[in-house]
Amino acid sequence: MPGIDLNYFIRQANKLTEKIEQRKQELANDTVEGKAGDGRVTVIANGIQEIRSIKIDKATIDPNDTSMLEDLITAAVNAALANSRQHMQKELAKISGGIKIPGIT
Repeated sequence: MPGIDLNYFIRQANKLTEKIEQRKQELANDTVEGKAGDGRVTVIANGIQEIRSIKIDKATIDPNDTSMLEDLITAAVNAALANSRQHMQKELAKISGGIKIPGIT
């Protein structure tokens, strides 16, 4: 088709990919949290779904009821990871204009 510069579109796509990859690296420094049990367990994750820390209120630790603590930790980790994914998607959508790019955003 005359008048269409495919090289221009390829260059633009490459620039967009570079911006997205750069932002993903920056997301490693962003933090989000997930809480469970009215905040008795708090999990901090970064923007690329890595767990940074887990804080447990000492009053929550009952040696006779470890299953409750395990459930709270699991719920807090899942909440932190969900918040991290949501944060990443929101930040990458700013760059891509909301367009979902498979394998990138």
